[in-house]
Amino acid sequence: MSDKNQALKTGFEKIIEFFNNDLEINRPIAIAEVVEKTGFSWSFVKKTLTKLKEEYDGFFFEKSGSTWITWKTRVHIIKKLDETCSRYLDQDD
Repeated sequence: MSDKNQALKTGFEKIIEFFNNDLEINRPIAIAEVVEKTGFSWSFVKKTLTKLKEEYDGFFFEKSGSTWITWKTRVHIIKKLDETCSRYLDQDD
């Protein structure tokens, strides 16, 4: 049954798994390398990484020169938390 559950992972989940399990900390890679290692299309990977940038901490994705690069700054990227103390620092009194 666990083999069946692994087969049902979404592309989004597979890319998160790639970042958490295969990508080294603070080692930038080009989006082309993510495409090559995951087997997903360039447009799908770019769309997914854009979503990750908005929703996850410890993950970076930006354009450098003429190429897109990505990297992580922690062992596992994590979903951003909505309710944290730091949100009060951004609010006006």
